[in-house]
Amino acid sequence: MNKVRFTLLSICCLAALAGSLTSCENGVVYQDAKIISKEGWYKNDLVSFDYSATDTTGIYDIIVDIRNTDKYEYQNFWLFLHSVSPDGIEYSDTLECVLADNYGHWIGKSSGSMYELPVMALSEISFPKAGTYHFDLAQGMRADTLQGIHEIGIRIKQTKKE
Repeated sequence: MNKVRFTLLSICCLAALAGSLTSCENGVVYQDAKIISKEGWYKNDLVSFDYSATDTTGIYDIIVDIRNTDKYEYQNFWLFLHSVSPDGIEYSDTLECVLADNYGHWIGKSSGSMYELPVMALSEISFPKAGTYHFDLAQGMRADTLQGIHEIGIRIKQTKKE
């Protein structure tokens, strides 16, 4: 009985340790993703994220994580990024995300018919003012309704401390 209890306790401790080690990717301070409607991503639909920055001295990368299915019809994906800082400063950018090579082979990690690709949106930036930074993502393709994008997310990763 004591041996069974010790073994069960050991397994639980190892599982907790493994979970804590894998849950924090190197430097990731924020990560969130939103599932896109099965009906598609409409041209006017925004996917929004809010990040509460407390560190005003660190240097960060902002990565957009894209999950698409093999039903996506295009090689690339245009994405509009818009952000607003706590003091109202706005920033907008357009990102071209190449999801497949010239031969139609999907780029990124795959699991069945789902493909995942991280795309660098902003590199080596800082959050100069503590507070909530708001991010909006919108699809920038010519199609009014975009099929095949399953999920879109933002990951903020600290790269160095000043």
